[in-house]
Amino acid sequence: LSRELREAVYSGVASKAMSYNAILQLMGNVKWEIRELMSEPNSYVYVMLQEMEAMQQKISVVSTFVPIPVEVYQMIWTLSIRELCHVFLEGFGSARKCTHEGRAWMQLDFQQFIVQVNKFITIKPIPGKEVVENFIKAYYLTEADLEQWLRENYMSYSSKQLNSIINCTTAQFSKMMQRSRLSGIVDELIKRVDFDLIHPIN
Repeated sequence: LSRELREAVYSGVASKAMSYNAILQLMGNVKWEIRELMSEPNSYVYVMLQEMEAMQQKISVVSTFVPIPVEVYQMIWTLSIRELCHVFLEGFGSARKCTHEGRAWMQLDFQQFIVQVNKFITIKPIPGKEVVENFIKAYYLTEADLEQWLRENYMSYSSKQLNSIINCTTAQFSKMMQRSRLSGIVDELIKRVDFDLIHPIN
């Protein structure tokens, strides 16, 4: 089988390997508008790590009956880690309010996740890692830099995720006009993508 076909097959395995929706629901309960720096990650991170351990145990059991090639093992984990990174994006992108301390908490959560990921895969770079880190860093941008970031990165994120950054970032400056303007830019960029998909250039 070609790599593309194998990836399509194992994507189905990865999509059911862990309780992604349950983890996302736990993330939805987190209040990111905190006013103090946290030293421990959120509880959903520990649930995520438990899911990863359980998946590893299942793979170990299967491998006692059917040898699993290293390439297959790495591919299943790569796709599963990518799914988890998508969960992080969806969870962080659902935040309506977020303080500087909340952003630091996001970083702590994701860093703890990455430390554990290195125990399961040797592939570098870790799939999805850069996209999530870039998303968190966007919360720290000044208003002047945020527009440029949106124009450069809108293809990597959903409209909901981009607008979450806009709402959380501009909220600290209390500028509704700026928020509306940036949201309008996102809408135009997304429409451009949709138009290009419907009317591809030959």
